[in-house]
Amino acid sequence: MPSLTVGLIPAPRMPRALVEKIIEELPKLAGEFIDNDCDWKFECEESILTSSSEYLNETIKRMVNIKERNKWDYVIGITDLPSLSNNKVVVSEFDSHKSVSLLSLPALGFLILKRKLNRMVIHHLEYLYRYNTDSDSFDSSKLSTPTVMNISPETPGEENESTNRYIIKSYVIGWLKIVLGMTYINEPWTIVNNFKTLVSLAFATGTYISIFSTPWQLSIDYHAWRLITLTLFSVIGIVFWLIYAHGLWEGRSAKTSVHYRWLYNLTSFMTLLFVTVINYFILYLLLAVSITMFVPPGIFNDWTQADTDFTVMNYINLIWFTTSLGLLAGALGSTAESDEKIRSVTYSYRQQYRYNQLQEDDEDDDESN
Repeated sequence: MPSLTVGLIPAPRMPRALVEKIIEELPKLAGEFIDNDCDWKFECEESILTSSSEYLNETIKRMVNIKERNKWDYVIGITDLPSLSNNKVVVSEFDSHKSVSLLSLPALGFLILKRKLNRMVIHHLEYLYRYNTDSDSFDSSKLSTPTVMNISPETPGEENESTNRYIIKSYVIGWLKIVLGMTYINEPWTIVNNFKTLVSLAFATGTYISIFSTPWQLSIDYHAWRLITLTLFSVIGIVFWLIYAHGLWEGRSAKTSVHYRWLYNLTSFMTLLFVTVINYFILYLLLAVSITMFVPPGIFNDWTQADTDFTVMNYINLIWFTTSLGLLAGALGSTAESDEKIRSVTYSYRQQYRYNQLQEDDEDDDESN
């Protein structure tokens, strides 16, 4: 029985974690869907591969070098960077001649990501295996392993190392998937705890203003649309403040095209929006306890024009009102506790780090040679 070794090269963090979860299942699936007469072996080596999505040729060359160093038969790279072709989202790149492929994890979205990655890795492997077995009669549309979305093949230009690629047909669906996928891969829940100072200041401010009767009356007089507007204003205001305070907005650069900058900036916005909304709900719960303790219903009804039949709803509106005010008034004077940790969840910062790391690795290789 012939033995074939498949190398998986995931990017750090989530791609590596997902690969580790599925790697034990892959030999069985490869035998079931591709060739049961082969002894399939899968190995994993983490690598940042490239500093930018636009350096595709550099990425493929690095994967080929890793493949030759490890004496693998096939290589599948899993990157957390987005890829675009004529503004359409690219899912996969193939260099069939060198038995190398690259999968863009953000293009898979964020739902059931492990299952999607599992299927796509097996599909990539079958693609490379069938082409290597009989390149003359190879037809990717006849592969037995299904893909996970409505994609179509595309032939890249001659200047690309890639010989074929998959793109998502729809602009809207493709961009929606990739933005949500990039936001999910940023793992925004990991930095929620980094806003303790911001939440504590907002809580102190909200508790302080809640002891005065003016916010009580305003919360009664405000209609739902005004409270919703105030909530949106406070949440989005904090997001833009954090982007400004930590320098997260990526400006014009010779290294990054305008469409990738839009993707990175939009993902930074969505990541911080998720974190801010979570902290808004945490602040709401804290103020619910505080206001319930410090604002007696009798005084609240006597000092305002509140209808006693709607005491619970009045309290809900008061907590809602003070949460928005507290977030704006208290949190705008602070930032997150760790500037480094906030920056680490943005694509532009990680790419700068990877660029520096690759430069150091290349210099080490030159010295060793």
